[in-house]
Amino acid sequence: MIALMMALVGCGETSPETLVDELRVLASVATPPEVRPGETFTYESYAANPEEEALESLTWVCTNLGEGCLEAGGGALSLHTETHDGLAPSWERTLSVSAGLAPILIETGALSASQVWTLTCTAGTCPLIDDVGSADGSDGWSDELADQLANPLDWMSELPMEGVSLAYQVLTASLSDSPHQNPSLEPDADNPSELSRGTAFELTFDVDGVFSDQAQLYGYVSAGGFKTLNTFIEPGETVTIKGTTPESGDSIRVWAILVDGFGGVGVWTSEFSLN
Repeated sequence: MIALMMALVGCGETSPETLVDELRVLASVATPPEVRPGETFTYESYAANPEEEALESLTWVCTNLGEGCLEAGGGALSLHTETHDGLAPSWERTLSVSAGLAPILIETGALSASQVWTLTCTAGTCPLIDDVGSADGSDGWSDELADQLANPLDWMSELPMEGVSLAYQVLTASLSDSPHQNPSLEPDADNPSELSRGTAFELTFDVDGVFSDQAQLYGYVSAGGFKTLNTFIEPGETVTIKGTTPESGDSIRVWAILVDGFGGVGVWTSEFSLN
């Protein structure tokens, strides 16, 4: 099956991994991606919601060094719930990592041990979200909640297969006065503003920042597809992703996601009408 798929892609077909046809949080951007304990940062998520159903989300911060989430003790903006709708919802919230991590960083230096989890479900599917309510976590978590949020993979299998997305991102915590910054992802001015049905198209982007050798640009689309899921990139480079539009429909949504390999993320998204 894998060999057949690769053959199809090689003949000009699109990669099925680039088509988003179910609820999924595609990317989240922490600003900055390197955070200081106790200080707030913004966190913006981008999701695909093909059925355009009402959604609920729970976001939590967990720095687990082997004894549960440090944030469970309170003193941090570690929990956030929100509702959403639409084909491509995005939402921003203010969070923070436990200030209790600061003395540890004096000994260890920068530490990539803080995870930001986002559970997104169709309304009424995930009781945990209702249980958390509007708490921001600054007063601490209950013992039961602390156990649940420290080990989300233990209960994820109990949730329905459809209408649920669980995603996480690892943050670097440090005491640096010059933290790592997110990369830039800029669309070319000559990119098309609308597309034709059942045809090939290209989108070009300028990328820049501080990249590791694993820096990549990912492309996703709500209908049709891109030839490849990811493209390795270098700073200061111009990169083009190639796709094909569906044979029917009035519009498609495209997401381009730049991952720099050091925890930084850049996201561009746009809706294209089809003619």
